[in-house]
Amino acid sequence: MPCAKILVVDDAEGFLEFCHLALKDKYEVVLAKNGVECEELIRREKPDLVLLDIYLPRGNGLSLTEKFKADKDLCHIPIILITGMVLDKDLPPGFWRMGTSADGFLTKPVELGTLLGEVEKVLAKAHGIDLSQQKAGGYL
Repeated sequence: MPCAKILVVDDAEGFLEFCHLALKDKYEVVLAKNGVECEELIRREKPDLVLLDIYLPRGNGLSLTEKFKADKDLCHIPIILITGMVLDKDLPPGFWRMGTSADGFLTKPVELGTLLGEVEKVLAKAHGIDLSQQKAGGYL
């Protein structure tokens, strides 16, 4: 399988840089800073995965996720939603995932291993690969 392309969308320059550095050795990385750039790049680049911040200028990650999942040309692209907003540490597990068709979810700050693990898990699921059958070091 060729190198997967990942679109990372976040308005925080530091988080974009973190993701780029974390992913660039294994994946092709495309960066966007707002919802408008995200829409342009997802349609033009057709990434294999989108890491999408929920709170963005000129867009909202939850709305964009639903828009992309309803589009016949984009619905196959897995989306991992990301947020730094945690309203209550006692919220039930999965609270932020309720009502969204996202394929994964991360909260910031995110550790490197957690980011890489979620990216690999979601890509593997999208491509029908059983990670438990793969050798150490991943499949891509």
